[in-house]
Amino acid sequence: MNQDANKGARAGTGPPWLRRSIQALALFGLWVLLSGHLQPELLALGVVSAVGAVAFTAWVFHGSHEGAFSALPRTAAWRTRSLVRFAVYVPWLLWQIITSNLHVVKLVVDPRMPIEPSLVLFETSLTSEPAQVLLAQSITLTPGTVTVDAANGKLMIHCISRISREGIASGDIQRKVAAVFGEPWAAPVELMPVTTPEQAVL
Repeated sequence: MNQDANKGARAGTGPPWLRRSIQALALFGLWVLLSGHLQPELLALGVVSAVGAVAFTAWVFHGSHEGAFSALPRTAAWRTRSLVRFAVYVPWLLWQIITSNLHVVKLVVDPRMPIEPSLVLFETSLTSEPAQVLLAQSITLTPGTVTVDAANGKLMIHCISRISREGIASGDIQRKVAAVFGEPWAAPVELMPVTTPEQAVL
């Protein structure tokens, strides 16, 4: 990616201080929600924890992903369309979670059902960071598959059975996520078995 493209990608994500402020606020809100404590000293501890977590993450990952993703449109119209498409995507994902749950239950209760755990690797055609994150999280939320690692546009997935692998290989999740963010296309998924430690390094 050339220098102009890098600038465009960084510009599309907004100022770093704004993104980190939103992240800290989100973490603090989650802290309050989970803790249920509103005493001033505990709220202050929550603020320190949230800011510290964001600062530490920014320090650890500084320079590791800048310019690695394409920029997304930031217009109100694009955001509205994406929200509508995401609202359509959620019921589809919930149905995948239900059917995958039933498959895992069959594996547990029926000894005739083969359990064939495996690690597979594939390179996603999704180019934006939010799209890749949604893809990785959607795979993890679906029982029978877990995103073990994701970096440089590659995802490593643990599958519990042949059917779970086939679900990833079908590319349905990737196509649906591409549609949510308006990405123009989604390449066919080509799974590569991970059989050596060297292959597991993304």
